[in-house]
Amino acid sequence: MDTTQTMGALDDGAGVRLAPEAVRQSRPEIVSWNVTQRCNLRCSHCYLDAGQRAPAELSTQESFRLIDQLVLAGTQMLILSGGEPLLRHDLVPLAAYAASRGLLVVLGTNGTALTPSNIGQLRAAGVAGAGISLDSTCAAQHDRFRGVPGAWEGAIRGLRACVAQELPVLLQMTVLPWNYQEVAGMVALASREGATGFTLYFLVCTGRGEQLSDITPQQYEEALAVLVEAQPRYPQMMVRARCTPQISRVAAVRGSSLVGNAGCLAARQYCRITPEGDVTPCPYLPLVAGSVREQPFESIWQRAPLLQRLRQEAPAGRCGRCDFQESCGGCRARAFALAGDLAGEDPWCTYQPPGQRPEQGAGQTPAARAPRPVWAAEADQRLQRIPPFIRARVKVAVEQQAAAKGEAEITGAVMTAALESLGRRIPFPRPRATSATAGAGSPGSGEPAPELTAARQP
Repeated sequence: MDTTQTMGALDDGAGVRLAPEAVRQSRPEIVSWNVTQRCNLRCSHCYLDAGQRAPAELSTQESFRLIDQLVLAGTQMLILSGGEPLLRHDLVPLAAYAASRGLLVVLGTNGTALTPSNIGQLRAAGVAGAGISLDSTCAAQHDRFRGVPGAWEGAIRGLRACVAQELPVLLQMTVLPWNYQEVAGMVALASREGATGFTLYFLVCTGRGEQLSDITPQQYEEALAVLVEAQPRYPQMMVRARCTPQISRVAAVRGSSLVGNAGCLAARQYCRITPEGDVTPCPYLPLVAGSVREQPFESIWQRAPLLQRLRQEAPAGRCGRCDFQESCGGCRARAFALAGDLAGEDPWCTYQPPGQRPEQGAGQTPAARAPRPVWAAEADQRLQRIPPFIRARVKVAVEQQAAAKGEAEITGAVMTAALESLGRRIPFPRPRATSATAGAGSPGSGEPAPELTAARQP
């Protein structure tokens, strides 16, 4: 259902509005595109209810035009997902075209269809990395959840094939009541297998996931604490959470080196496109902002009432009063799924705002309580050279590292040291240009261009 008309006009008193200039500057820096609904698994939590190919998926030519529109709108990272994207016959040409236009292209897959042959094709096309879903250290548990025997072995085989061909791979786990105590073991597994990152997804009950039971709010807190504690143990990997912006609070309270969170990115820096071309704020918000078959993508991004509302309206309840509102703000999809209120408080957050800034709160580490370091002009200029889709999180992480070392000012030298540490945890550096990606609009000329390289040097 298209909700662009049913959302209605914004009430000027509904919340704090951003200035018009701030709204105009919003860019869809990260776009997740479900390129097909076809899938070879039957996962219990699938928000897309994937299986058979959708009857009206975007054609190859429509997809090329969409990629052009994404570039014009300012997109920097394109996640090709599904269903299972490897079941789309023209995936490699689409990836190659997107990479040739300068996009950082990443694959989101269940891993079972990855082979040495198609991994080589993906690398040649300019794909920067793959995110592979794995939900348990126990093969039988994973297979039961994913609906097909052998899914666990297939995912591990795909992961190892990526590592063998030096395609960076991110291990992705969805946390549920039956596996939330496995988080530490899964991070360890990711490290042993050579993954460059680990992402823990928190369930939002949409699609098939409406039939599942979520973990409790207290179990959320426990799982987040495990993630925060895991990062210093595995400094070579980026450890992070998705669909739970509360990670920023948990990390701040512990003075963690976890790469900072920029809150819920839906409609601010991120959106999802369905196989048929509908634009939604994120995969877990089943509200359609518009169709790329009916209007240009940039027009939808800038003008759709649904997306404008998410950018302009302050959250209500505890989220609206929270001292971590800037870095968190709660999950908008969870507020809508559980309470039917897009601007409501995140009902699965246990935090009670104390009415004081986090650095003044009791129970925090000295690093978390320390005043925020100031940025020297040179360091700030280098910060601006970091791609916008990760800049806010890097800024928070650099500030946290500087505060932990007692630095009152972030100078060029302080930033260099912090970026050297963080750079080891950027899971998807830009690949070297290949014959498939070199040319007009290509992101490079054969030299590696990791996401933090531009800022490392003065």
